[in-house]
Amino acid sequence: MERLALPRRVLQAKKIWEIEPCYKCSLIGACLTRTELRTLAKERIFAIESGYDDYQLHAEFIRISDRADAQGKALHKYLAKKYQGRARKYLRAGTDQEIRALWDKDMAEGLLDSAWWSVLIHPSASIYLVGRLYGSLHMLGHDALNNHHKDRQQGDRLRAKITMLEEVLGSERQHYRQEKRQQQEEIAALQQTIVQQKAMEQENGALRGETARLQRELQEMRDGKGYAAQQQEIDDLRQTNNGLCGRIDELTGELAAMKEQMATTVRQLEDMERLRRRLEHHEAEQTREIATLESLLMRHIVQEAPCCQCADQHTANCPGLSLCGKTVLYVGGLNNMIPHYRQLVEQFGGRFLHHDGGKEASRTLLPKMLTTADAVLCPIDCVSHDACNCVKKMCKRYQKPFVLMRSAGLSSLAKGLSEIVQ
Repeated sequence: MERLALPRRVLQAKKIWEIEPCYKCSLIGACLTRTELRTLAKERIFAIESGYDDYQLHAEFIRISDRADAQGKALHKYLAKKYQGRARKYLRAGTDQEIRALWDKDMAEGLLDSAWWSVLIHPSASIYLVGRLYGSLHMLGHDALNNHHKDRQQGDRLRAKITMLEEVLGSERQHYRQEKRQQQEEIAALQQTIVQQKAMEQENGALRGETARLQRELQEMRDGKGYAAQQQEIDDLRQTNNGLCGRIDELTGELAAMKEQMATTVRQLEDMERLRRRLEHHEAEQTREIATLESLLMRHIVQEAPCCQCADQHTANCPGLSLCGKTVLYVGGLNNMIPHYRQLVEQFGGRFLHHDGGKEASRTLLPKMLTTADAVLCPIDCVSHDACNCVKKMCKRYQKPFVLMRSAGLSSLAKGLSEIVQ
């Protein structure tokens, strides 16, 4: 008879006051944020003075964690409830190797706080394992401190870039409003011209009717008595008729000129409508570029970036930031911007290659560079059509990501890199 496999027994976790005191500082710092510290300090069970700063609150909760009194139990209950689901997986592990495997997986997912809590309360974790993991955690803190100043400078540069783009976008919007207002004024003038044209057509019809009536009266006078006396009146009527015919010709000429002006105005309106659509498309492109730069800015100003929580940072196993070490080939662009292209690609965690599209570099080098690249970016305003078509065909043949950018600026490059990362 086969024996049924029993589920592994969940071990009994340590209490917070049973953890080694030398690890309490890192435990409180990793598992309780400043906001949580201030929230817990206001609870009746802790009753901590409101004048404490963040460091004093941190130190006070370290002292509380050393005691098995009501406050220590309340703190342990809060953290145990917070990390209940994560800690249960660790308590099923019985060896250092199994605990270390769970730790590495949580580090890759950025779950540093729950992993450190689960290791410290595990009853079977060896002193050697806890010391090794504490060393890794300690060095992560140094790495975060060293990178803080660089991230802050990069954030300032990105904020300045966003401000400049917002100013450009505001100028474009103002120009668009002016064009739209002018278009509305021309439409109103055209509608007024149409009304005048209809009035002239009515006046022309009335003049033609008057001419027909005068001709009928002339014929009646010729057929009646007093022809000689009426002849003078006829001559006067003819003179008046000639003046009216001249007026009709003038009105007909004005009507033809107005029709031509109307056709010209319609063509201008069509051109302005196309310009309006281009401006809206340009505005949408700039909005997406600003969103890309804002997301890049947020990635640099977050205090705990994904790389700060990775155990492989600054090692040979580091996968890189976002692009994960991919090689990006930039075809075309501006020569004086190449260092900035390279810096932006490397900040995304990629490797930068450049080909000017056949201006100076040999055209025969392009296929060889394409075979080593993981993705290709090409600005449509700074590259030859031959190079662009060659890159597009080879990327389709080798199934490599190919991004056509609106311009050779850094904002378009940032947007293109974000599409590769996605």
